[in-house]
Amino acid sequence: MAKQSPGLRIWLLLGLAIALLALAGCGGRNESEPTRTPIPTYTPTPEGAQAAPAVIAVASPQQINAGQPVIPTATFTPVPPTPTPTETPTFTPEPPTETPTPVPTDTPTPTPTDTPSPTPTPTDTPSPTPTPTPDYAFQLEAAEKFPTQVEDIDEVRIYLYVYAEDDYALPGYSFRVLKNGDPLEVQARSTGGLPGETRPGPSQYTRFANLGAAFFEPSIGIWQIQLLDPDQQPAGEMADFVLGENDPLRELYVRYRQKNEE
Repeated sequence: MAKQSPGLRIWLLLGLAIALLALAGCGGRNESEPTRTPIPTYTPTPEGAQAAPAVIAVASPQQINAGQPVIPTATFTPVPPTPTPTETPTFTPEPPTETPTPVPTDTPTPTPTDTPSPTPTPTDTPSPTPTPTPDYAFQLEAAEKFPTQVEDIDEVRIYLYVYAEDDYALPGYSFRVLKNGDPLEVQARSTGGLPGETRPGPSQYTRFANLGAAFFEPSIGIWQIQLLDPDQQPAGEMADFVLGENDPLRELYVRYRQKNEE
């Protein structure tokens, strides 16, 4: 008898086992109900985890050539799980909290304060330089106004008396007349010897005089009179008179006395 190969022996044993199983199944068919194949359970793969790749058994060429049967291995491809819908939370807005209205407070009105004025820095004000008084040779003794002697004529009369202690009347003198600053012409000169009088006969307005002049013009204004020596140079202090319109006191009188020589 020829020696059998190991592969053939394996196939014979496998066929015998299958036949025995078939007979056992047919004999007990009336005694018990067939057993249901349980439904495979599915365990979902957690989100983010990768499913393992399916493994397929492949028989090597050596096994096929050796006459060994290749039993395919069943693989289960998992069905991707149905994603459970995420419940969207419903947002119920809360009513706003009422902010309490602040109670107005009385803000005191600021009392205005007086801003102190800066104290001015005192400055040295130079004192005015006094104007030296000319040392005239004659002293003004009198400057008077008397009622006019001719009321119906618009006239201003001026009388001058110039003398010395040892001489009743000095000749050759005159006077300067300014009305409101404008000079008025005087051509006459004083006489020597015995002085004359401003009025005929004695009266309270009668004065000694050795020169007189009349100006026929309105009296209103400022009249200034000053003694002039024979060279027409100022010889005494100026006398000022203020007259009104139709002034009744428009007879002016000045008297100069020569100073004693020391």
